[in-house]
Amino acid sequence: MSDRLYFLVLYTAGAAFGLLAASGYHLTAGPLADRLWKALANTLRLARAPATAVLRLLGLHLTWRMVAAASLGSLAFAVGTHLRPWPPIGANPVLDVIAGTDPLGYAAIRAWFLAVPGVAAFGAVFAATGAWQVWIQGGGKSRRRGLLPPWPAADLAGPRLVVGELHHPTSAEESERPRWLTIPEKGLYTGVLVVGAVGTGKTSACMHPFARQLLSWNADRPSRKAAALTLEVKGDFCHDVRRILDVAGRADDYIELGLDGRWQWNPLDTDMDSYSLAYTIAALLNQLFGKGKEPFWQQASTNLIRWIIELHRALPANWVTLRDVYRCAIDPDLLGKRIAEAGSFAGLGEAIVLPDRVWTRHAAALAGHDWKHAGDQVTAPYADALADQLLQLGIRVDIVEPSTSEHAERVRAVDRWYQHDWLELDTKLRTSIVEGLSVFLSMFDLPDVARVFCPPPPTPPTGRGASVVPISRGRAPGPAATPLLKRLPPLADLIENGKVLAFNMPAGSNPALARAAGVLLKNAWLQALLKRPAAMKRHPNRYFRPAVFICDEYQSFATVGEDDPSGDEKSFALTRQCRCIPIVATQSISSLRSVLPGQDAWRALVQTLRTRIFLSLSDASSAQLASEMCGKVRRYSPSYSFSEQANPGFGLSTARVGAGGRGSVGASKSYRETREPLFHPRAFTLLDNCQAVVIPYDGLKSLPPTRVYLKPYYLPRDLPYWRAREAGKL
Repeated sequence: MSDRLYFLVLYTAGAAFGLLAASGYHLTAGPLADRLWKALANTLRLARAPATAVLRLLGLHLTWRMVAAASLGSLAFAVGTHLRPWPPIGANPVLDVIAGTDPLGYAAIRAWFLAVPGVAAFGAVFAATGAWQVWIQGGGKSRRRGLLPPWPAADLAGPRLVVGELHHPTSAEESERPRWLTIPEKGLYTGVLVVGAVGTGKTSACMHPFARQLLSWNADRPSRKAAALTLEVKGDFCHDVRRILDVAGRADDYIELGLDGRWQWNPLDTDMDSYSLAYTIAALLNQLFGKGKEPFWQQASTNLIRWIIELHRALPANWVTLRDVYRCAIDPDLLGKRIAEAGSFAGLGEAIVLPDRVWTRHAAALAGHDWKHAGDQVTAPYADALADQLLQLGIRVDIVEPSTSEHAERVRAVDRWYQHDWLELDTKLRTSIVEGLSVFLSMFDLPDVARVFCPPPPTPPTGRGASVVPISRGRAPGPAATPLLKRLPPLADLIENGKVLAFNMPAGSNPALARAAGVLLKNAWLQALLKRPAAMKRHPNRYFRPAVFICDEYQSFATVGEDDPSGDEKSFALTRQCRCIPIVATQSISSLRSVLPGQDAWRALVQTLRTRIFLSLSDASSAQLASEMCGKVRRYSPSYSFSEQANPGFGLSTARVGAGGRGSVGASKSYRETREPLFHPRAFTLLDNCQAVVIPYDGLKSLPPTRVYLKPYYLPRDLPYWRAREAGKL
């Protein structure tokens, strides 16, 4: 029974390996074990099981040669045991003696006797296939075309990004066994920078496929799907994002903000205090228009914006927009009127209070004063003339003392700044400060811009203490200016609900407004993300979804703070903990340098984006910088030297036959170690479309720079780059 079972196992193994070998190259090209494991992982959703490492280790060696050799070896082993069985006990006295004295030696001899046919067949297959590859296939001009492995299965635990195909790491050569370059989740949180000249495939081969992968990840799981913010200046990428969400079943998650849209957003409707908000606007002015050498102007503009915001938060409406800030800054009379309204609302001065029925009987005589109705009473600011008039009419006067509430103290602080700070400045100096703000704020006084970015206040709160806190906190959005417009929910709520916010304002219509509004939205969105680490500590068991920042033509929205605590370089440096995935694309590093202040500000920004993708570059400066980022390698360069003495029979330097006299001739060859760029700057200018040099970062370490062949969104994923190029599709 044991012999039958033994042969049954042998025949089964031989048949299994034979079927694998007969399945052809399409199944066994590439790591077979890795392919089988991925299929199992998709079924069982156990992508992180401990067996993964073992199967991948086997996959390094389980190739078509190994499968063919193992199949024939198993078949030879099974047939050999049938045709030349092991001698039984008593058939060979020598073996009987060995079995009695050394059982282990006897077992080893028996095993070797049975394994010789299989080992011989296994070695013969390897020798034959090796000779074929070296002497026949390797010497021919044709080369076997590599077959792409399957597209990496989605990891449900976290997003990852497939960048493109990997062939030869440094040369533009096709590989027989191409692979995929994949950036894992930890690497994505450290940022991705795409640099490429016009028409090299930044949008079609990078931004569009990357957005499709990340926005389609866990699209059917509302609690885990990714949120996103999309910025662009051409006006077409937002439509691509909408189609991506439609295909993924996330059409309801798309929100588009633009002058022709149906959403309103007030950049000042936030829970930030007035000073932080004013500092953000002043820092934005420096980032957009440059920073002067004298810090007074930024300090003065920050102070003016701060107190105007504080003033409007103390008014009954408790609402402030950039248009309100602009109008109060350029109109001194309006500013004074607003302060008076706030003081009257807060009850700063003494007031005369009358019952409503008494005031009604003498309304005609008392009509010349500022009376306000409050329930069954009316009040008016105290004045000696009014008090005398009331005494003449025989009306008893009740005088209310000034309020000492926190709201009243805030209004007094605004009035102190206005009376003892702002009005004390020289008129020309005040005009200069206002003019520095007007160049930016005046854009928001236009009707079409104010319609979107300066909406009217929601339903005002009741009570004087309500103005201490911004009106949007804990309150549903109020009615919009027109029935066709909706108020944009708080950005933090959009992120936590997995919404995709697209800023669609083409630069061709109004480039200054597109840049200013885009930077405001970007800063506010990133600021909302920076509050996540504290929330993560308070709720350690809660899942915080990834948030993707996608920006095409990034040079139009890039800002750095330098010595200020704001700027993209500060925000991107904290994205890993906030679970933010920044992916930005620009035409060249020179484009970033031209819009950023300072000499080295761009370096502080680029170093926060760890994965860098360089497509074809058209300017020498960017190519040189990209070459330096890729580093240098050690290479040995040969050098030759020749020497002659007297009159030798043949001269190496003259290539002539001499007189045949005595002499000596010497030649030497030496190697010198040099450090040369891994990728020469010219290599970046010679890259074809959809080819790139990538410096990947996997979240733990930087990987060596390598050539990558990108996968445009309009080509099938299983179509190799070289086949698409031969077909003229690239």
